[in-house]
Amino acid sequence: MRSARCRPSVLLVGCSALLFAAASLADSAREQRLQSVLTDFLQERPTVPGIMVRLKSDAVALDWMGAAGVADRESGRPIRPDQPARLASTTKTYVAAAVLRLAEEGHLKPDDPISRHLSKPLDELLRADGYRTDEITVSHLLTHTGGIASHLVDAFLDALVTDPMRDWSAEGIIAFMTRVTDPLGPPGTRFLYSDGGYILLGDILRQATGRSIGAAVRWLLRFEELGLQATWWEVMEPEPAGVEPRVSQYFFDANTRDWNPSFDLYGGGGLVATMPEVARFYESLFAGRVFSDPATLRTMLTPVIPERGGPLSDMLGLGASQYCHGIFASEHAGYTIFSHLGAWGTAGGYVPGLDLSFGISISVLDTEALTTELLLRLVDVLVE
Repeated sequence: MRSARCRPSVLLVGCSALLFAAASLADSAREQRLQSVLTDFLQERPTVPGIMVRLKSDAVALDWMGAAGVADRESGRPIRPDQPARLASTTKTYVAAAVLRLAEEGHLKPDDPISRHLSKPLDELLRADGYRTDEITVSHLLTHTGGIASHLVDAFLDALVTDPMRDWSAEGIIAFMTRVTDPLGPPGTRFLYSDGGYILLGDILRQATGRSIGAAVRWLLRFEELGLQATWWEVMEPEPAGVEPRVSQYFFDANTRDWNPSFDLYGGGGLVATMPEVARFYESLFAGRVFSDPATLRTMLTPVIPERGGPLSDMLGLGASQYCHGIFASEHAGYTIFSHLGAWGTAGGYVPGLDLSFGISISVLDTEALTTELLLRLVDVLVE
């Protein structure tokens, strides 16, 4: 009787099957570790009601969504990873990209004085308060170096908590800012994170396009071409059909879900999106699908290094981060992370060295840089 011998093709098929099985097991173990990061974080941070995360990287063969906790404390409904959330200041990356698209289209130049593009009422409010709008440029607004004060002082927060249904306008917020604060100094001399500057950019978008800020951002960034079907500008655009219910987000113990969103609607914030679509936007941005000219992305990622200051710096967890044009740059574990946080515990961004795009939400006012802490824990799983 002759002994049976395996053909080379059979061996190759068998080896391939074993390698595939091993890779699948490794992927499964990694995803379990990522989910454990969420559940452990939730246990360690009882103020966080619920977490949603989307991570995607072709380079490390990762395509993962995870969630832990509840969509709202009142009902205790489990949170889903594809529920939309108010993005708050994560919106600023979209606004900055839209303004830079205006520059690509020839509607403005980054070094233009803002007096050339602002509506007359806002320009007059700023000038009356001592702002030199002929010297503050569009680029100064994009990089928070225009000397624009922050309106998010105690008086504004008190007004917000006292009357969360108050209807704010962009002009009303800038009028409030000029009434309770003063210019911080000559443009280009220091960094201070200011929502007011991005409200002014929102006004510039409206003036340049003749559209609402929501419609302008959608048009300039080509949301439909990017496949952003569950991303919309609250109030100014209808909620898309078929999306999951928006999660509740908390101002300490207060559920803000039904608060009038106009207090953060005009450029400093305003977008609502799912975390998968936040990650998709940042992936598209870095893949060259947003700008027509690759040089525009290089401009966007150019950091500014003036003096840092202001009451929000510690709250935002800036640390050693640098601010570019609508996006932060930081370093962790040898990798550069480009990202933007939002006050309600949102974050979106991209890690070029890992080809990693991400969207994160923790559904609570983030005064302790918790979103950053969670992000870095997730990155550590991928690089360990």
